Amino acid sequence: MSDAIRLLRWKTDEGGMRLGVGGDERIVPIDSVVPSLTSVPDVQRYCRTQGVPVADWARNILDRATESIEVRPDQYRIPLELGELWACGVTYELSRDAREAETASAQTIYAKVYHAERPELFFKAPGSRVVGPEDFVGLRRDATWHVPEPEMTVILDECGDIFGFTAGNDMTARDLEVENPLYLPQTKTYHHSGSIGPSIVLAGTVDPHALTIALDVRRRDQCVFHGTTSTDRMRRRIEELVRYLKVAWPVAPWTGLMTGTGIVPPEEFALEDGDDIAITVSEIGTLRNTARTIDASWAHVPEGPPRVLRIDARDNVAVALGALESGRGIVVGTLTITVRDPIPFGHKVALANISVGDPIIKYGECIGVATQPITIGQHVHTQNVESQRGRGDWADAKRGQNQ
Repeated sequence: MSDAIRLLRWKTDEGGMRLGVGGDERIVPIDSVVPSLTSVPDVQRYCRTQGVPVADWARNILDRATESIEVRPDQYRIPLELGELWACGVTYELSRDAREAETASAQTIYAKVYHAERPELFFKAPGSRVVGPEDFVGLRRDATWHVPEPEMTVILDECGDIFGFTAGNDMTARDLEVENPLYLPQTKTYHHSGSIGPSIVLAGTVDPHALTIALDVRRRDQCVFHGTTSTDRMRRRIEELVRYLKVAWPVAPWTGLMTGTGIVPPEEFALEDGDDIAITVSEIGTLRNTARTIDASWAHVPEGPPRVLRIDARDNVAVALGALESGRGIVVGTLTITVRDPIPFGHKVALANISVGDPIIKYGECIGVATQPITIGQHVHTQNVESQRGRGDWADAKRGQNQ
């Protein structure tokens, strides 16, 4: 019987998402215990308010639950929306040897990294580019030799503390790095080049240096590669890798850190479009993805929300940090506003309805008065505002009123 306790998410047949606690073969939906908890950060915050460690709270749920549910492997989804994903390299001896052999120009740099005090760390992807189980992982069109790299992945909470561990796939366009080690960012960072899942096993319920990792790749229902390793073969400790990540980088809330691979397919192996990739980590589960060549039909990245800045809480206008199109929605604090006019970069947008003669408040101070009625979401500028800053006639008028 395993002591490992997992948090996992899955998609229901009705299209909804649920979060659960898993232990051994049992899965208990968290919303059956506390309906308001729908994400891992929710669970963390709830346990802190209750003054109980997440692992103890989750174990209590499993101990008290009289029923559990079944979740099919194809239902699993990414267990947590990450803030960022980072990765480590050359933490296994096999990885060091393989990269030295592949990269003619490397000479001894990978051996030096393997034995050095400082580990290799690199940025893998923003959280929005990281996928979970049953999703596609990308193959670059400008590369021909892609491999999956199965890695135990550390999950850091909003405080940068070790929350748990999951399986990860550090997709790599190996031929780019073979050409030149300085191409490492392009080798490692591209659309859907990282995946995690299917669960997060909670820290303190498992030994991260005693996990087995297996990689299986199937092509047209035939196994074309199989390999295994164990995290006890890592040269570096998890705490060491996390410490170096935090040396000069304020860790984003809910950061993932891949810890390097100990499974290296032979040189003649390369992923093909449609290959099924299965990465199994003991106590965590199996992360399944399909390789797919990146093209415009699926690699479209939605445009982020327009950025605006409300300088002071008393302001009734905000500054556009980029051009705003008419009809776009913007969020300013708790306000959701529809932009009514095209607003150039650096210009102001109304956050409230403003009548003729009302003050225009920016920096918490009056900077002018409205000369026309202004509706929330409208462009606020010289066409509907008379400025009070730098106006000698205003100063003269005030002096005249005081005489």
